[in-house]
Amino acid sequence: MKIFKVCHACDRIIGEIELNDLTGNNSDPIMDIIGNVAYALCTDCLHDMETKPRNVYH
Repeated sequence: MKIFKVCHACDRIIGEIELNDLTGNNSDPIMDIIGNVAYALCTDCLHDMETKPRNVYH
């Protein structure tokens, strides 16, 4: 069974992932699975959220 992989921040569809791949040892530990959707961060949002010395996050 395939489920969608969606970005937490921008809701962009990142791709599909096989349900069998989630039970293996190399699954993404930060991925949240709700129903048929696996939420993670896309590379663009992950890059935007990197902590830099001059950025202030509230």
